[in-house]
Amino acid sequence: MQFNFLISKCMSVNENGMTILNGTPQRNPCLDEVITTMGEASAKAQNLKQVITSPSRFYQTDQKLYIKSEGKQCLGILKIGKKNLFHRDLSGLIKEIQPLCVLDFYVHESVQRRGIGKELFEEMLRCENIMPEKIAYDRPSPKLLGFLKKHYHLSNYIPQNNNFVIFSQYFENRQQNGNQKLASQTSYYQNTVTPQKMEQLGSLMQQMTISSTKPKNQSQQQIKSQAPWGTDQKSQSNMYQTTTGLMSAQIQKKI
Repeated sequence: MQFNFLISKCMSVNENGMTILNGTPQRNPCLDEVITTMGEASAKAQNLKQVITSPSRFYQTDQKLYIKSEGKQCLGILKIGKKNLFHRDLSGLIKEIQPLCVLDFYVHESVQRRGIGKELFEEMLRCENIMPEKIAYDRPSPKLLGFLKKHYHLSNYIPQNNNFVIFSQYFENRQQNGNQKLASQTSYYQNTVTPQKMEQLGSLMQQMTISSTKPKNQSQQQIKSQAPWGTDQKSQSNMYQTTTGLMSAQIQKKI
């Protein structure tokens, strides 16, 4: 999209031709013109009923706008922001999530198929420190879905009433992280409670039983004769804590 002024005159542009705006930039007429013109072009290209990127819809929000420019040309825009969403899976279970969302993504027709969209998207991923599967996409166009499938192998999702696309990998990675954490905890337990330590614990418990005082009456004798698993839960817990402490002390003394 060609303008009558240098884009760098109305917004800060880095060495890659990228501008990153938050919802509270210092406004100026040229910047408003860029946002308005590109937002209208995006809505037209996506056959949207209303414009979703405009100064009034961007300023005073927590959204971010990534802009790719070159001289007097604005080549593309990418708008993101967090949303509270309800996602329903195949079983009907609803989860409430708050993902980062791609709200608008547009590359001008005159510069498409030149990698501009990939540059914009990669810049966003790098700055936000996020993976593409951890993002929700608001009413993605067929072009955007094709883009995500081609470059990031994202294609599986469950259609939602809110028209946001959340790929299945969003939840698979979360489950995988949980499994890895559980495996790590199990490994730690196995490495800590070795068979040798369990044998030492059993030996200490046996010594304590032999050295304990004899019961004074028959009821106490019956209680004493019960197997360890026949005692009440509180007594068993106290015995375990005591013997574990003694075992740890002896092991530390040997070391």
